[in-house]
Amino acid sequence: MKRSLSIFAVCVALTTTASAQESAESVQTSGSGELRVVSDVIGQNTSISLPATVSKGDIISIQYQSSGGTVADSFIVTGISIRNGSCTLENKRRELTNTISTQPCKKLQ
Repeated sequence: MKRSLSIFAVCVALTTTASAQESAESVQTSGSGELRVVSDVIGQNTSISLPATVSKGDIISIQYQSSGGTVADSFIVTGISIRNGSCTLENKRRELTNTISTQPCKKLQ
């Protein structure tokens, strides 16, 4: 019985570690991502182009379609998180957080 519990505990620890989210200062991206713009009422997902390397504090120029027109904007990277080879870039403005998801993605040293 003790051996079964030990094996179970090791399996749980490995699973948790493998899927744990970690933060990063810089990442290598695939060159494209999915922008999620959040407003008070709705959220909007749009495909965008990304630089090959993104770091916390970078200002990324982005363009996307909205209401029939092209919107040119800046995305200030305030946080980067990685989980299972996928990255989320955050742009926190006031209480709202816009994000860009990209994969594959890897942490740079």
